[in-house]
Amino acid sequence: MTPSKAVIGLLLLFFCTGIVLAQDTYSGKDLSVAQCLSLAEKNKQAGDIKEATRYINTAAMQVWEDKNYADAITYFNQSIELNQKINNLSGIAKINSNLGMIYADLAQYQKSLDYFQLSLDYRLKYGEKSEIISTYINKGVVLNNLKKHQAAATDIEEALRLATEMNDAAQMKSCYGMLAETYEKAGNQERTLHYFNLYRTFHEMIQRNKVNEAKKETEAAQLLMLQAELEKKKQEIALLNSNRELAMTEEELKKLDQKVRTLMESNTKKELAINLLEQEVELSTLRVNDAEAKNNIQKIWTIITIIGFVAVLVITLLLYRNYRFKRAVNHQLSEQNEEIKTLNENLEVQVAKRTLELQKTLTDLEKRNRDLDQFSHVISHNLRGPVASILGLGRILDRDNPSDPVNLEIFNRLISAAENLDSVVSDLSVILEVKGNQELPKEKIELAQVVKQAEKLLENDIRKSGLQVTLSGETTIISGVKAYLESIHYNLLTNAIKYAAADRPPFVKIAASSQQTDKGNHCLITYTDNGIGIAAEDYEKIFQPYKRLSAKGNGKGLGLYLVKTQIEAMGGNISVSSQVGTGTTFTIQLPNH
Repeated sequence: MTPSKAVIGLLLLFFCTGIVLAQDTYSGKDLSVAQCLSLAEKNKQAGDIKEATRYINTAAMQVWEDKNYADAITYFNQSIELNQKINNLSGIAKINSNLGMIYADLAQYQKSLDYFQLSLDYRLKYGEKSEIISTYINKGVVLNNLKKHQAAATDIEEALRLATEMNDAAQMKSCYGMLAETYEKAGNQERTLHYFNLYRTFHEMIQRNKVNEAKKETEAAQLLMLQAELEKKKQEIALLNSNRELAMTEEELKKLDQKVRTLMESNTKKELAINLLEQEVELSTLRVNDAEAKNNIQKIWTIITIIGFVAVLVITLLLYRNYRFKRAVNHQLSEQNEEIKTLNENLEVQVAKRTLELQKTLTDLEKRNRDLDQFSHVISHNLRGPVASILGLGRILDRDNPSDPVNLEIFNRLISAAENLDSVVSDLSVILEVKGNQELPKEKIELAQVVKQAEKLLENDIRKSGLQVTLSGETTIISGVKAYLESIHYNLLTNAIKYAAADRPPFVKIAASSQQTDKGNHCLITYTDNGIGIAAEDYEKIFQPYKRLSAKGNGKGLGLYLVKTQIEAMGGNISVSSQVGTGTTFTIQLPNH
């Protein structure tokens, strides 16, 4: 049989089983409904509320069996009101369970679920575990009918946990079957097959237990019959011995009496002595025969003792075999419970891992949305200005007189606006390229080589400004994307030149060191200059696109934003500390692996 066909067979089994019967066993079924209601009223008037509820419940059960659901619901509700007066919580829980089953019969599954939940609330506080298990299973059946399969699985798994604590194999088997049915309806074939296999294992185990119990009962009955037969034989032997002794004693006395009389009447003293001697011989013979009889009786008792010992030995062997079987079953149950526990733990780990992945993805998407918003602002704000300048200058240009000095000035401004637009587009292209290439290969690079390349590109600016660049530190090799590192150092040196103080020669001190953190080895690079400095409240703003905090220089406010973007793309971070009028220090931390 394929797994699918097996599961279908299982579903038919549970469809036929339906709601677990959890109703009370009510007495008085030989009474009519009218008699039950009359007796209930009499007991209520007499103050015996509990007896009154018993008769009302009996009436409700009878009309329920006749499928008169409306009257059954009415009587059960009356019983609940009376039970509330005497605070009979157990009775209320059972009646709510019965109402849940009635509404399930009527296919009013939401009402059925509500009553089962009320019953469960009472039983979780005051009920036995077996009652709680049956209520969870009933809820699971109703939830499946409402197509709330996940909720059904949750309730049935709780029932399974309680059944496992009770070591109740029959209840565990029912729970496994219900879970297989639930996951089949939910379309989860893997879980369906898993629980179906557990159900089949427990079903076969219980059947084997029933067969073994039947064998043990048969063997026990045979032992009892054997013991009864032995007892009967003992009584017969004792009776035979008693009768034999009496018969022998009477016969001997008669013979002796007769011989004495004969001797007294006819024999002489000599003959009497001879006869007495013969009588003594006969008595000795009788004593020997009596000893032999006692010896035979002793042999019989020995045989009986041996038979009893064999019977005790057989019983002991049966008890030992039963002990070993129970131990094997308990071991198998423990293994099944460990397997279930391991599966639940693995499932929790997978869910937690998947949740972390989804949270990370959500964070990345939110960051990308913020970046898109920033770029939308950049495009609308920074591209619109140069384009508007070009359009405005184009409209006032006198095309009929191109040699006019005014036209030449307009041409120069057009060229400047176009160059400005080209610079903005180039910066945006670089940023978009960094954003789009999150997995560029890293390599080991000499820090001095990177700094030297940046100085070479800025050779003219460094010479004009008189900037002094020094490099020190224990770390000379760093890990990263070469193009990004060159761009970062280029922009930081450019920033130092643009915002140098006018009253002192500018310098930049670059230092590198290794740092061990809980996330591994990192390279720490510091850029310290003696420029005009940055106010503390502006630390965050300088890394935002198109944020210029000073009119000094001709930048567009993208340099430090690009630096931060490239560093984060390599898995690092950048921070700033500064004092206005003294200078600024940028600290870069990059993973060095």
